[in-house]
Amino acid sequence: MRNGLAEDSPLNVDSIHFTSIPDFSEELIDQSLEEKVKRMQDAIETGRLIRDKIRIPMKYPLRRVRLVDADENVL
Repeated sequence: MRNGLAEDSPLNVDSIHFTSIPDFSEELIDQSLEEKVKRMQDAIETGRLIRDKIRIPMKYPLRRVRLVDADENVL
């Protein structure tokens, strides 16, 4: 991971474990996008749980999927 870093860069350390996490700006966080990704992750997790329950491996596609949500904006 260090190949693209300058020799004098503070990120160029002996191990990735010594690299500090950069600060972030709260105002750059898009709450709408965060919520959409959260809902997508929930749908994926639910699909995986159903696959496990009925023993369908991940490599086989599902014939159909129906997502139900009380929030019309999500639909």
